[in-house]
Amino acid sequence: MKFSHVMGASLLALGLGAGIAPGTAAAADVGPNTTPGADGIVFANVSISVADLAKSAKFYQALGFEAGAATPLPAPIAKLLGGKADAKLQIQFLKRDGVALELVNFAPAPAKAASTGSAGQLGLAHIAIRVDNVDRVAKIVTENGGKTLDKTRTKLGPIDILFVTDPDGTRIEVASQAKS
Repeated sequence: MKFSHVMGASLLALGLGAGIAPGTAAAADVGPNTTPGADGIVFANVSISVADLAKSAKFYQALGFEAGAATPLPAPIAKLLGGKADAKLQIQFLKRDGVALELVNFAPAPAKAASTGSAGQLGLAHIAIRVDNVDRVAKIVTENGGKTLDKTRTKLGPIDILFVTDPDGTRIEVASQAKS
């Protein structure tokens, strides 16, 4: 990872430029995790680049994530994060169960498709959620712009697994205890 990406991500994780003062209730509720543990480290968030910020926020809210405000960031941060010189950048944090997602939206949106979510390539393979019923959550996914990857439906012992995608193709593993 380039130093500039680390610097940009660090600024975002601290809430700088995000319209949220570090340490405020809003930052604690929806923004990235900011309080280091005893070892001086905290898992802040996972970032996902999206083509349509409102559509993606709606998708993740349907999965129970609480959304913070969408916030524009200055051009130097957009450039640090790989945007073109004229790109506009906005972010939006969503949080569930202590895990923060940062939706990152460049305008114009990148033309390159989302990563394939393959563990056979380096980088993020997928995110995962555990649910009470895979079929119920699959319906929520499709009703909110995502897709089910039906050929991935697998039973591993007592676990029922289905991969789905968000509106931009980011893979999400949905798993539950299989019904007896």
